[in-house]
Amino acid sequence: MQPLRDELQSIQPPQRLALAMAVMEWTRDKMGQIETAEITDYLDRGMAAGREALSAGRDKIDLSEEMLDEYQDVLDVADEPGTSHMLSALLACADAPEGLTGEVLYGVLSFCYEGLLDREELPEWTVEAERANARCVETIAFQKRLVNEALGR
Repeated sequence: MQPLRDELQSIQPPQRLALAMAVMEWTRDKMGQIETAEITDYLDRGMAAGREALSAGRDKIDLSEEMLDEYQDVLDVADEPGTSHMLSALLACADAPEGLTGEVLYGVLSFCYEGLLDREELPEWTVEAERANARCVETIAFQKRLVNEALGR
């Protein structure tokens, strides 16, 4: 995704949030069952807040003070592969004082990719191992397609 990094800023702010939400929802689906109820509940509430933000045309997710306060406790129990990355992606979409900038969006895309990579439990994280892994290749292709669509290509 590095070659597209600088272009993310040219996507309109509400569209950046829509792209982030689409990637987070797709990633969560591809992760499969999350066993920790606290994580599932937190992500469900966060994604609902994201869908609400999209409907309202906002450029970031507004998490309640209660959710922001409980974030660290939920992160502390995020032992399942990839779950801490999903929590980080969600928080990045909320902790964006200037809205979801291109750089924040790049971080969200990275967190989502790393979450799925972590779920794959590769024996080593190398470029070669990632390129040989079907899930990693699928994830990059999906993200690139959404970014290119947002860029009008």
